Amino acid sequence: MSDENRKPKPGDRPAPASQPVGVTSNSSGRVKFDDRGNAVWEWADATGSFTTDISTSRLKKLENQTLSLADDPPPPKSDLVKPNPKGAVQGYSPYDSGLIAKSGRPSPKKKDLRRLGEFIKMREQALRNKQDKDQDQDQDQD
Repeated sequence: MSDENRKPKPGDRPAPASQPVGVTSNSSGRVKFDDRGNAVWEWADATGSFTTDISTSRLKKLENQTLSLADDPPPPKSDLVKPNPKGAVQGYSPYDSGLIAKSGRPSPKKKDLRRLGEFIKMREQALRNKQDKDQDQDQDQD
């Protein structure tokens, strides 16, 4: 199958013209596609040839002295994050997210389960000691 009879596929670029494109007085260059398909600007030389090399003088021609960067003032802090008082009660929702305010009441203290276990053992031991003491007193009275 020859290239002339081949159907173009979507995304194919047409083959570049075999004749060089002439440089006009108001043309600074042309677009050329490299071997990976990326568009590259070729600068026109005074001799009518094209090159991808660029000089400082050509870059300075592209500068616009009237353009400048302006610093925008930061937005007010209140506009950054909206308060979400229901967030702590209802849980997280990406649609109603915002600043979750702390509730006025303090959170309950966490219980130390090891100390709780020790307390229960001591209480049981105290009850056994009391029962033993009561039994000893009952035997002494008999």
